[in-house]
Order: sequence, then C-alpha cells, then structure tokens
Amino acid sequence: MGVKAVMQKYEQDYMKLINNVMLMGTAKQTRNGATKSLFGQQLKIDMTDGNFPLIQGRKMSYKGILGEFAAIIRGPKCLADFEKWGCNYWKLWADDNGDLEVDYGNAWHADGQYERLIDKLKNDPSDRRMIINGWRPERLDKLSLPCCHYSYQFCVAEGKLSMVWLQRSVDMMIGLPSDFVLAATWLIVLANEVGLDPGEITMQLGDCHVYEEHWLGAPLYTSSAFQDMPPVSYQLLIPEGVSSKVMTPEWFALQYESLPVMKFLLKE
Repeated sequence: MGVKAVMQKYEQDYMKLINNVMLMGTAKQTRNGATKSLFGQQLKIDMTDGNFPLIQGRKMSYKGILGEFAAIIRGPKCLADFEKWGCNYWKLWADDNGDLEVDYGNAWHADGQYERLIDKLKNDPSDRRMIINGWRPERLDKLSLPCCHYSYQFCVAEGKLSMVWLQRSVDMMIGLPSDFVLAATWLIVLANEVGLDPGEITMQLGDCHVYEEHWLGAPLYTSSAFQDMPPVSYQLLIPEGVSSKVMTPEWFALQYESLPVMKFLLKE
C-alpha cells in the first residue's frame, strides 16, 4: 500500500498563522503597500523525521531557492552570483549594472564568524555562543535590501543540530515558505559537515504580514485540502564532512508532490 498523507505539522501551523494574521492583524500602510500585520510569532519545524519542509498546499519552485542558498553561502556581490545557481528573482533589487549590496552571507563570513561556528560545532558543541549575526546597522543605508532574517543560533543535543532563526520582516504568502527551504537547507548541510543529524528549527518571527493583494488568495491556500500525497522526502547526495560553504543545488534529491501553482504577486 502507498503512503497515506497527513498534512505536515509545520504546514498546519503555517496555515494557522496566516489565518491569525488575517483575523487579528493590524491594518498598516507600509512603504510598499497595505498589509495586515501581527507581531511576535513562532513556528517550529521538526527535521528529525527525514522530511523536507516544502509546503504542499500549493506548488513551489524550490530549485531557485536552493540556488539562492548556494549564492548566499558564498557571499553574493552581484545578480550573476544568484543566477549562476538558477535563482532568477534577485533582479528586483539589483542596480542597472547588476550589482547588489547585501549582508546575506557576506556578514556571515565577516570577522571569522563562520569559521568559529564550525570549530565550536566540532570541538565544543555544548557552547552557548554558536551564533551567526547578519545584522550590521552601520551598513543599512548602503544595502540593496536589508536582511529580513538576520540572526541564527545553533545548539547540539543528543547528536542533533538545531537552529533558532530570527526574522524581523515576514511576507507570509511568498517569503516565509521560501525561508523554510533556506533554513532547512542550511541546517542539513551544516549538520552533514560536522557529523550531526538535523534536529529542530525554531523560527522567531517579528512583523508577520499579508499584503493587500494577497488577501483574497490567502484563504484559498489555507482552505486547500490534499490527500494521498506522501511527505516531501530528500536525499543528500554528498558524503559526510563536505564543507557547507560549497553547497550546490545538485546536492539535494527531493521527492515532491503538491497541489498546483497558486499565483501571488512578489513583495519584499
């Protein structure tokens, strides 16, 4: 018999949060449109079951997101650094020459942060200072796009690597499902590098908002129902110990079934 699907808990929780934003969110007029906004929320993603957190209530093009992480982990400097890996949506923030000024990735490697993290994970995994910080206030006026997710703390327990992911600004309908993929990708390749298993991702979310142009589509997604779809499984196609800093999208083989694409307009 085939696998009978039950909607994964992270997607149930994600749908509940969208509904809470729509029902209880404060109406705001922001720099790039009207929103309904709810502040200070949390989502957890259990990575110990071997599944991958791609939502299945609508189809996602995940290969571009894997490519986005491949660019970020190398410290991107221009649009070509993203497009090289099949990520084609960063042109929204590039200048006329294709240049980008971002702290995603670049700040991660500043001042030896990443090297210290790897050293601690390998040699002192009980340390409580295993943090990557991507927020550099002195650079905000120089950036093409300030970091939405900006700080990451790691913890090792019982041979599993877990992460707390801090995010100041959360586009619920477009951005957050992609952030699930980015966080899971990082946790998986980092755990593989240091000989651990993936544990849990805790996403601490600041301003959670649904844009006005998504208000009609949001309930269509949250009311979607699907069955006979197995959870999204993945296989990491590299040996243990390979540096996470050289990740490519080809490292991942995903088995992904979902409902069809649901169109939303892209916002920051």
